[in-house]
Amino acid sequence: MCPPQTRSSGKRGNSPTAAKSGKHNATSTSLGFSPRVVPRPAYPPFSEFLISIVKEVFWQGGVHGIMCAYIFFPLYAATRSKAVELEISDQVFFALATSATHSVLYILCNFTFQLFDDYNWFQDYKLERKPYQKAKPALVKKMAVEAFIGQAVTGPIAAYFLYPLFLHFGMLSLDAPLPSAVDMFKTFVIGHVFNDVGFYWTHRIAHMKSIYKYVHKQHHEFAGTIGFAAEYANPLEVIISNQIPTVGGVLFFATHPLCVWVWIGLRLQQTYEAHSGYCFEGHILNTLWFLHADSAAHHDHHHTANQGNFGGLYTDWLFGTMDHYQALGGRQGYIDQKVKQK
Repeated sequence: MCPPQTRSSGKRGNSPTAAKSGKHNATSTSLGFSPRVVPRPAYPPFSEFLISIVKEVFWQGGVHGIMCAYIFFPLYAATRSKAVELEISDQVFFALATSATHSVLYILCNFTFQLFDDYNWFQDYKLERKPYQKAKPALVKKMAVEAFIGQAVTGPIAAYFLYPLFLHFGMLSLDAPLPSAVDMFKTFVIGHVFNDVGFYWTHRIAHMKSIYKYVHKQHHEFAGTIGFAAEYANPLEVIISNQIPTVGGVLFFATHPLCVWVWIGLRLQQTYEAHSGYCFEGHILNTLWFLHADSAAHHDHHHTANQGNFGGLYTDWLFGTMDHYQALGGRQGYIDQKVKQK
């Protein structure tokens, strides 16, 4: 499926004048499977679609994955050696390492964003939040309890019982050397594409009217999303839309255990940033493709407007589900709108 239009307005992310003048009208409900705007706005040009794939899949997935694998391998080898010395079984070690990867990224990323809020750091990159979009204490408490259970109880148990499944599909032993850079690149690219497509379709299906209120509505209780709430969701959604797409690529296409954890870490860092309420457009680290400003603006619009943007730029571009976002002017239009309202 192709987007409705792909002409460029001369600036990345901008839509036609008609979109900016307010002449677009939504013809579907905000919770629908295929929200539309009439007349349909221009989508980003094909070149921006390709740049999105190169940046997100090949650079932030493949290249970053290789870099992290080489950086963390000495730590992995030392930890593995200690586990053998302590006679910790491979299955327990896999569960502990998987859980630790999850918890470290959750704490490191989200407490960093919390510090930005508490000390007013990087507020030029903070997306506007209206009073009604700020989570009530009761909701934050509920989210914290569920996060603790997921991090400390259900997560480690799930990883423990997933270990034989990873071995069944050919995961290398814990003592195996790292694969070649080419093989690792393939692993991270496959993991990224599997996640992007799997998350897009399961997430889009979750927005069907007959399903939304029973499953996905919980995640949207945070109208102004925050990093801590990135995984706040119905248990069924956690499994089908979060966990399976995340691990499927590295599960069904076997790899080294360290590559599994590196991929999980990369995926978590992206999703926490995308839910953080911070969009680092213009920051040097984003310019060098180390941050995810595109994902942050794209997904923040999904939460604040709840109209399309079910995945990343290239999946929504392919399947034509970013009408409302493009009617605002795409990434730059949405950022400008949020900045002006602050």
